[in-house]
Amino acid sequence: MTEFDWSKEENRCFGCGDNPIGLKLDFRRSGDWLTASTELGKNYQGFRNSAHGGIVATLLDEASAWASMAETGHLAPSYELNCKFLEPVPLNEEISVRARVIEERHGVVQSKSEVRNAAGKILARGEASSRVLEAKIDSEESELL
Repeated sequence: MTEFDWSKEENRCFGCGDNPIGLKLDFRRSGDWLTASTELGKNYQGFRNSAHGGIVATLLDEASAWASMAETGHLAPSYELNCKFLEPVPLNEEISVRARVIEERHGVVQSKSEVRNAAGKILARGEASSRVLEAKIDSEESELL
């Protein structure tokens, strides 16, 4: 198997990497969930004073991928993502995104994700299917997990 051992400095991912225009999400385990907090600035605006739906979908997708990778120890990119936008996601306020694995079967991981405001209200929900790849993540050597 191929080892996946890049550092955060080598990671240019828009969601979690060292990308000057990226979200720079830093996920941590909290029970069954992987969670990250962030504050979205005006560069991520859609409608007035709210985040663009594509950015919200990116938050949900990124959290789902991280939950899948943490569960399997392998790269697991999403191939299907369903989003429900329940409320506008505010700009310049702390929000959190979290995801957990629901099921893993035959190399496919099903996960659920949420974006919440600082009061804990769910603003968006996602369900993702991720394909588990052969590339293994060595969590002892990698800074990613």
